[in-house]
Amino acid sequence: MNPLIGLIEYKDDFRVSAADVPGIIKGASEGRGRGLDFLRHIERTKALMYIVDIAGVDGRCPVNDLKILVDEIANYGDGHLLERPALVVANKIDLFEDAEEYSEILLQLYQVIEDTELNVDINDVVEISAACGHGLQHLSRIMRQTVKRGHRDYHSI
Repeated sequence: MNPLIGLIEYKDDFRVSAADVPGIIKGASEGRGRGLDFLRHIERTKALMYIVDIAGVDGRCPVNDLKILVDEIANYGDGHLLERPALVVANKIDLFEDAEEYSEILLQLYQVIEDTELNVDINDVVEISAACGHGLQHLSRIMRQTVKRGHRDYHSI
């Protein structure tokens, strides 16, 4: 697997290059899997976006997934990647029927952010459904703001 690279172009010619970096697993910062290769790709970014499957498809826990991502980013090199502006995206919100469970998981994600040194504005937790298109315009606006926080040139990352 290789990172997937894409370009987001806004109407005013502002551009964001985006890299979808798969494979950040527990132990990635120590060389497990292709973790070091993927983390090296992340070093070239100006901002980070942590996407978690809030519905826990395949039995995964979104809170643990976020903790693992943050831990691996923190343990890579000197931990400088945690200083990058970031946002957290809660995907697959359309798969929830239990509003109470959904709210509890969101609160736990907020707690992970508070407990870590992520450079995340708490308003940058974006709830989306990529499958249904819910929240994608809002995500686009927040992505732009996050990239601007991390880049002086503001034309691309």
